[in-house]
Amino acid sequence: MQIWHALTLLMSNVVIGLPIADVALIDGSQLNGELTSMSDEEVKITANGQVQTVASEQLQAIILSKKQATIPEGNNMTVKLHDGSKLRAKSVLATATTARITIGEELSYRFQSDSIASIQFKPLTKQAQEDYDSILEGESTGDVIIVLRPSGAIDELEGIVERVDNEAVTFNFDGDRIPVELSKLAGVKLLKSGSLERSKTTCELTDLRGNRWRACRFNLNAPEAALEFETGLGDKISLQLDQIQKFQFASRNLVYLSDLSPENAEWTPYLTGRLVRNRLNQLYAPVKDRSANGGPIAIGEQEFTKGLSLRSKTVLTYRLTEEFTSLQLTAGLAAETKGRGHIDLIILGDNKQLFRDSITDPADIRQLELDVTGVRRLSITVDYGKNLDFGDLLHLGDAKLIK
Repeated sequence: MQIWHALTLLMSNVVIGLPIADVALIDGSQLNGELTSMSDEEVKITANGQVQTVASEQLQAIILSKKQATIPEGNNMTVKLHDGSKLRAKSVLATATTARITIGEELSYRFQSDSIASIQFKPLTKQAQEDYDSILEGESTGDVIIVLRPSGAIDELEGIVERVDNEAVTFNFDGDRIPVELSKLAGVKLLKSGSLERSKTTCELTDLRGNRWRACRFNLNAPEAALEFETGLGDKISLQLDQIQKFQFASRNLVYLSDLSPENAEWTPYLTGRLVRNRLNQLYAPVKDRSANGGPIAIGEQEFTKGLSLRSKTVLTYRLTEEFTSLQLTAGLAAETKGRGHIDLIILGDNKQLFRDSITDPADIRQLELDVTGVRRLSITVDYGKNLDFGDLLHLGDAKLIK
């Protein structure tokens, strides 16, 4: 009886299901071990019985799964929150005060309705998506319904969105309450409430369903093998650890190039002329944190949540107002450029050459760590290669400046 009681007590103290994590620090070093504790200030990694504590400001990334994120079938909606979170949903039910977003079979979360920035109801053509994104980025004084015409054109109308369900959006236009069928809409844009409080988040969490959460106030629930956290808007979320792909941290000692506004960003086509340039300038402009082809920033077998997508000839110039010691990035041509892409990558610091070489194939991947101590003006040029600018698309994954 005493032996059975001892075994029961021992088993109750055993933590089951804690994941093995690959941890990347901003100084370039790596750790591998069991993720046993996590807060906004630090994480604890246990390996070979030894516990190592790492401050969050020293973290670059924590990878819990090597699996690729897969959007579940039927999750055709894209929901963006006002803190920058981006979710793929099966359905959304939103009233004036609360919202329920369903992201999987029998898996849904409750949010404040004010947390939602936009809901895209269906996939769009490339041109319609560009028009839709332009509306999201534009200024508005009220909520906006984004109408999808039978021709594929996008229109917008300002008013008040009172309710969203599986069938329609209830839209108040000049006092008239109009139910608009979802089939006629590309999406809705919701005005940010002036009283909405947004907290600084610790990292971006990517789960295996393709959702990207801005996250803070962590609690690692070891017995349940779950991570509890809050969005930057205070919505409480719980995810099973085996459904988390990775955490991407934003440290005070690290700045991603995609989070900086360049002093100058110029794209020059090989074929000159005002008509050609005006038509293609927007299409070929630098793209942040996604590929210019609309997918993720992929280099070889690896996908990056942060980075730049650049076509030739692009020149980016950054004026650095802080002291940095190194520039780190992974450079590679997009997979679809195979057999066509050929670029020259040139990186200058205060007009001094830091790196220059040709990249001719998606398999030709470069891991760069360049000394930028004392540099005040950083320039990155993706120049024409032997194939001129036809088919060139360079990805700069995880491009960051380190203090």
